[in-house]
Amino acid sequence: MSEQKTPKFPNKYLVLGVFSLIIGCLFLLWTLGYLPAFERLWPLPIIFTGLFSLYLVIIQEKNEMYLLIGLLLTLMGIFLLLVTTIISAKYLSKIWPGFMLITGISLVPYGMRKQKEKYKLAIMIPAVTIIMLSCFFFLFSLDIMDLTFQQFISIWWPILII
Repeated sequence: MSEQKTPKFPNKYLVLGVFSLIIGCLFLLWTLGYLPAFERLWPLPIIFTGLFSLYLVIIQEKNEMYLLIGLLLTLMGIFLLLVTTIISAKYLSKIWPGFMLITGISLVPYGMRKQKEKYKLAIMIPAVTIIMLSCFFFLFSLDIMDLTFQQFISIWWPILII
């Protein structure tokens, strides 16, 4: 009987293809003038580390903690890449709830992978709360509400008692 050895790094062509696709898109954006300087691409190692963590969970079925780490690093890296390349620094004060939203979104798939219901709820409830709070804060930071946050709290504080 001959035993088949499982490769140490399965799906290496998939990883190589995705990596080539990302690098090619970045070079295309650079040649088209959308990415004027490579020093603004410092979040790319963060994104690649996150993608590698996701690879470990999805392809190699490692511990689900890699899922949370991978999602956080990937989403945060993409957000930071947008801030350093497309979104100007003056708008960062308007989109700060995006950091909370990234954390909440990252917790959802992590919580869904938990097997026991009590652990799933212990992660999903804070995740949904963080997502809702970030959407609430977006209303004020993007000036969708006519009131300031301070005015809103001074009027609606009794809702905390209810």
